Formats: sequence, structure tokens, C-alpha cells
Amino acid sequence: MQGISRERIERVARIYANNSDASKALGIALHSFGRICKRFDVETPYARTRRRRVEARHQPVFNV
Repeated sequence: MQGISRERIERVARIYANNSDASKALGIALHSFGRICKRFDVETPYARTRRRRVEARHQPVFNV
């Protein structure tokens, strides 16, 4: 079986909103997708969502 390229992992991780859909698009198991992302140091869709929530929570609110 051929490996999955870093570019393909990055693209799928960027396009799909969750890890489940991303792993299905690649035809691999959910756990395998997470491991491959970790190996290539690619942010998973789940991690991206969590990071954005934290960033949004810490944004200052200005009264105009």
C-alpha cells in the first residue's frame, strides 16, 4: 500500500470541518488520520476548531 503524501493530508485537513469526514475522504480509519497528522505536524480539523474557539474567547471586546 502506498503512503499518503503530506500535501494530501494538509489539503484534506484544511477542507473538511471534522476529523471523521477527513478520514473518510482519504479512506482511512479515524485514528489513523490523527496519527498521520501528528507524524506530519499537520493541525487536524478538530484541533483547528478548538484553537479558534480559544482565540475567540480571548478577543478583547470594545464598546464603541
